[in-house]
Amino acid sequence: MGAREALLDAEPHASDEMGIGEVCALLANELERIRVLGLRIEGAICAVAVQANVDERVVSELQNLDAMLQQIAALRDYTGELSRLAPVAARIGVAEALARITLGDVRARLAGEDSEFYEEGWEVL
Repeated sequence: MGAREALLDAEPHASDEMGIGEVCALLANELERIRVLGLRIEGAICAVAVQANVDERVVSELQNLDAMLQQIAALRDYTGELSRLAPVAARIGVAEALARITLGDVRARLAGEDSEFYEEGWEVL
């Protein structure tokens, strides 16, 4: 068994550490995944709203979704920049934080592991 396989098989421990820059980069990537999914949802809702001739007041509420997606993009950019600025030697224990994430694919990606997911990005529980 190689070193990578041993790491993947190991249970997380409180002492498991990652570089702060890597943690920020992984978080930025996850925020981008969420933003892209949000854009798809926004497009679907807009298509339904147009076809269903939904009241303009209801459609205007879609601006909240757009604002949320912009906020996610801002957080992605912020964490991406923190990743770039973080000292290489700066490390942080991540096991306890990762243990709080109940979605396996999200936890795996934030741990820096490859995760298996279906084409649409949904995992089977």
